Amino acid sequence: MNIEVCCNSLYSIRTAEQLGASRVELCQNLLEEGITPDLELLKEACQKFQIPIHVLIRPKIGDFFYSSSDLKHIEESIQKALQFPIAGIVVGHMNKKNGVDPVLLRHWRALTPGLDLTFHRAFDQAAKPFNVLEQLIEAGFSRLLSSGQEGSAETGILLLQDLQKVAGNSLEIMPGGGINDNNVSLFIDGGFKSIHLSAKSNNSPAHLEPVIDPTILENVIALSSKM
Repeated sequence: MNIEVCCNSLYSIRTAEQLGASRVELCQNLLEEGITPDLELLKEACQKFQIPIHVLIRPKIGDFFYSSSDLKHIEESIQKALQFPIAGIVVGHMNKKNGVDPVLLRHWRALTPGLDLTFHRAFDQAAKPFNVLEQLIEAGFSRLLSSGQEGSAETGILLLQDLQKVAGNSLEIMPGGGINDNNVSLFIDGGFKSIHLSAKSNNSPAHLEPVIDPTILENVIALSSKM
């Protein structure tokens, strides 16, 4: 199983790499579910570490409804990220009908040739999840990050499994949201090829940026290696 760790600092990236995680989703402001990372952080991450880095492209906190200005900002952020030796881009949106724009999806795919392209948890607001899934497949996305439209991936695991059945080998469903060493076995047994987690400490103060807990990540990696 591939273990993707959501990281917001060089410390977290270093920990993920040292413990044997598969890749990093790089972002900032995890208190608000993550936004596009600062270019200086991205530059340092690429210079100092070998672990594959996927860059979250999210221009603002809150909803995933984007104006033309927001979309221009997203495109500029993608192009800036492509200046570095990254492995993937993570992006997403919702329109006012809680669907997606197929033209925009194909445009993002055209901007990122040769890279993994993940659609993030904006998907969990989709009114017709299976329709959106088909549009992501048609646009050539590599992966879908989702909690199964529930507060956690554990609660949404049945939808996640149904989505993977429909997607087959055309697109990978990657559960994310509340995954830790206490419930990772559900996703191992569920046959998923990747999971996404922040491995944040349960003791982190609610008002501070989450910090990766090496013990949680180490346990998750150990359990997944036994599948």
